[in-house]
Amino acid sequence: MKILKYVLLLLLVLIVAGAIFIATRANDYDVVRSKVIKAPITTVFNNINDYKNWEAWGPWMEEDSTIVVTYNEQTSGVGANYSWTSDNGPGKMKTVSLTQNKSIEQEMQFGDYEPTDVYWTFEEVEEGTKVSWGMKSDKTAFVFKMFAVMGGGMDKMLGDMEEKGLNSIEREVLAELEKNPPKQFRLSEVTQQQLTAKKFIGFHQKTTTDAVMEDMSKLFMEFMPKAGMYAAKNKLESYTPGSLFIKWDEETKEAEFYIGLLVDAETKLPKEKGMIVTKIPAGNSVKISKYGPYGVGDYEAHTMIGTYIGKNNLTQNGPIWELYVNDPMNVKPENVQTDIYYPVK
Repeated sequence: MKILKYVLLLLLVLIVAGAIFIATRANDYDVVRSKVIKAPITTVFNNINDYKNWEAWGPWMEEDSTIVVTYNEQTSGVGANYSWTSDNGPGKMKTVSLTQNKSIEQEMQFGDYEPTDVYWTFEEVEEGTKVSWGMKSDKTAFVFKMFAVMGGGMDKMLGDMEEKGLNSIEREVLAELEKNPPKQFRLSEVTQQQLTAKKFIGFHQKTTTDAVMEDMSKLFMEFMPKAGMYAAKNKLESYTPGSLFIKWDEETKEAEFYIGLLVDAETKLPKEKGMIVTKIPAGNSVKISKYGPYGVGDYEAHTMIGTYIGKNNLTQNGPIWELYVNDPMNVKPENVQTDIYYPVK
């Protein structure tokens, strides 16, 4: 009996010592892993941005076959979220912020424990896209510390999972590209042009920088025909369909723009309900032409202009505008032309 008491006492000491050891582990961690994927940055970003794709590459799906995922109506962009149940407990995840093709920030929560910050960064490199997946917290629960100790430490436990997930993302993205090759586009050289004064008449729109690409497609379908009807009604002889961006704030995520027509400054524009006239003064501008379907290559075009402005010590001096030079119904998709202008000084 004495031996049994000593054994039990020893076990108790070991348990207490183990608990003290685990409890004294750091409460904070920041574990990140990176991988270069030979794919366009937009393709990689869009795959990760949509939670419906996560079942295909999430490493936890292989480790826990009891997981049942429930998707909400929105699965991509800011506000997207999903939840799951399993024999190991419930959890949920939501996207709290993002910058297109640059970063995604999310919040992951298991049961009633403190949320974990999940973050992604994306960078164009010569070989393709460098994507980094990180997880961090400064309020690590005791139970997670225990799992980490058993798994060789937080860096190894989470790092191994991130590496496995990134390898699976690469597999899924490359398979997607093989099945659906990205639409092609081409860009002209960036040039400087002196422009005469112009006027823009259009319908005011307001959305977010995160949703602007998706919203613009719907808004153009609604308001560009109205702009065309205005031109026909008032017998405008010279105009170009386009959009004029008056606000783009990455911090507040606010985007405001007009959908309408660009005309010469001397053109008389009768008033029309819902349409606003904006004067564009004469001056220097930076221009690039994009050839390809709408919504493809825009990020690359604006990036090229931004790089040019920086290298040439220029400063943007007014709203950006895009002109839709030809009719996509009359030319091949690869020849649809969009001219982008940045007024500069």
